[in-house]
Amino acid sequence: MSENTIHLLLKSRVKEFGTRLLYQRRDGWSWKQITWLDFDRKVKNIASFLMDLGLGPGDRVVVASSNRLEAISAEIAVMLVGGVIVPLEMNAASEAVTAAANETGAKFIFIEQGESLDGVLNSIGLLHGVERIIVFPDAHIKNEKVLDFKAVLKFGLMKRKKLEDELTKVSGGVDPDSLAAVFIGAGGAASEFTQGTIMDALRTISGKYHQLGTEDQSFSYMTAASPFSKFINYLTLYRASRAAVADSRKDFYMDVVEVMPTLLYETGADLEVISGDLLSGKNGASPAKNLRLELGNRVGHIFVDRLPGEKTGRLFSEAGVTLHEIKELSA
Repeated sequence: MSENTIHLLLKSRVKEFGTRLLYQRRDGWSWKQITWLDFDRKVKNIASFLMDLGLGPGDRVVVASSNRLEAISAEIAVMLVGGVIVPLEMNAASEAVTAAANETGAKFIFIEQGESLDGVLNSIGLLHGVERIIVFPDAHIKNEKVLDFKAVLKFGLMKRKKLEDELTKVSGGVDPDSLAAVFIGAGGAASEFTQGTIMDALRTISGKYHQLGTEDQSFSYMTAASPFSKFINYLTLYRASRAAVADSRKDFYMDVVEVMPTLLYETGADLEVISGDLLSGKNGASPAKNLRLELGNRVGHIFVDRLPGEKTGRLFSEAGVTLHEIKELSA
């Protein structure tokens, strides 16, 4: 099977790895284990919900969020039916969210609770074509246009029973040339990615870097709305590995010791922040030793959108970490 669309990738991996662990995330004091079948059901529930409300091939959906699991699930669901995601960074200005939705004709907005949510809710009357605003984690907002993410999963489960055949037909009809994502840059310039472009990039990265195998585990928390920040997480699906996804930057480095990942996805800018906090040293230990502890002692490789400065790069090298700059996902 040629995996040249998101649908075919998911179909192939679920068939091969069904009950195997794919994701884990913190759930209170414990960790929630999510298998390939769990993820597939969640994605199809979301897709069915969106289809029932009229989402079809080519329709736009704004996603203003970090790369938390809800956002990844929603993005894959949109692409499954040939829709197009319009990613915005977490806490993007509410004016930017409204403008992006109106300019692209978006039918839905997925948004993480944060600084921009209140502004978006106050501007609902200015959102011309948006059918629903879907919030996570749940906010229990009383507005007919606003839904909690859990409600989407619940209603989507009921809709999927009715729309199973239609969903299969629609997703099977999506081709590699179907537009999958539009990134809005400075000054309104847009960068577009088709499903085939995304799959080609993942295939190339997978062929160049073999550090992420089926028994390895990645970990990430990124808030930017760049092709790297969005699509590098799909490498987990492509490589059929395992991943832990954090819900906040604080959780990320609190949980990394428990998760013990072998590989991280990070931005070069965030690596600079991490190194700045460690270079002064603490508890009498060297910055490199502190960094090893900060990274859970097992991380050997970090995939980044751009390499950090020489000083930061040297610190990670001294800590036994190799940085890989992924140019295939540049806008």
